Amino acid sequence: MRVSFRRLDGPKGGEGGSVATVERPDGVSLRMHSYDRTFSVPHDLAHFVAEHEFRLRRGVWGSIAAGAMFGSMSVVAGRLRHDGHQRSRDLKRANQREIRLAEIVAGAVHGAVEQNVPPNPADIASAWQVYRTDAPSFPPDLPARAAARLNVLRADWQALRPDESIDLVWTLPVEPLRGPAVRSRRSRPVRHAADPTV
Repeated sequence: MRVSFRRLDGPKGGEGGSVATVERPDGVSLRMHSYDRTFSVPHDLAHFVAEHEFRLRRGVWGSIAAGAMFGSMSVVAGRLRHDGHQRSRDLKRANQREIRLAEIVAGAVHGAVEQNVPPNPADIASAWQVYRTDAPSFPPDLPARAAARLNVLRADWQALRPDESIDLVWTLPVEPLRGPAVRSRRSRPVRHAADPTV
């Protein structure tokens, strides 16, 4: 899944924040607006990095790749499946625990970058045990590596001019719906797109 994070205007996103354009594997293109202009890097980008680094395949971005829609998203090209809205609800319900975990992990990584402090692996491990049935299996240096990766992208983001973007690729496999939730059935300038796979 290709995701382009575009700066809208001014320092830290100016008055308009940022927008992510998503090209999903099912052929649907989406737009996701973010108004978190007080941050030095968009929170949706922090989510992308944190979820990818921690291999959270059923968090926000994994759910989007599988067909979920969130409130800040709209379809800009392609057509949703005939049961797309129901599928989105089912995915969000089935993935809700990992989506909550993703919020905590992304918040820890993003907060560390914004405050220029190392993320706390113990806080992430504690949240992991609440929202996942498996024991935390990530190496202790992974939170710091995720923050370092986000720091690189923050520098890239801050160097962008309005309407320039950072293009990334979500490479984690899509998790299919399981259990009772299963139902039958660019023209913008890009200044920096280094290392498109996070």
